[in-house]
Amino acid sequence: MNYLENKQVATVRTITGELIGGFILYGIVFGILYSSIYSAITNTIPENYSLVLKAIIAILLQGIIVFFIWRCSIATTFRKRLIETNDVKKVIKNLMIFTVIICFITAMINFMQVNQTVEETINSDARLKISETYMQYLYDDEEIAQYKAEKEKLIGETKTKLYTYLIVLEIGLLVVYLGVVPLQKKAILKYAV
Repeated sequence: MNYLENKQVATVRTITGELIGGFILYGIVFGILYSSIYSAITNTIPENYSLVLKAIIAILLQGIIVFFIWRCSIATTFRKRLIETNDVKKVIKNLMIFTVIICFITAMINFMQVNQTVEETINSDARLKISETYMQYLYDDEEIAQYKAEKEKLIGETKTKLYTYLIVLEIGLLVVYLGVVPLQKKAILKYAV
């Protein structure tokens, strides 16, 4: 066990902190790679395909990427450190908590962005604004009310589709991320004393 020599046994807090730091650092690098691959794949899919298919592709791709992010983080963290065997379980628990928190924050940000994006798209459409401005001169109140009802219905349907996509995506990502963390236990145990 030559690779175990000249290494310090670190605390749960130190190991957890370094693993999370590595996850964030490698996450940025692999995030760029993920974005490129995801865009290349989804750009080849016709527009009329379901957003759920794109969510499934994102989940699978992110599952693979997050696996490698954790592996790189583990390799970096344990270059100069070891961990006690009894502490591995605590580190895994901490990483699971971190994963749930990150997935929750990401989900909240994504849902807020959907609302904001839909509203900004509607409010920034110049043709729509002009049409609605002149509508009062060209149509009676009943037709305007019908238009507004149809517009709100269409906005609601669009948001529902986007929320369905996000729900499938976020639940899938949570399951995949939480599934990947326990797989890292075996890699961490290589550095246990």
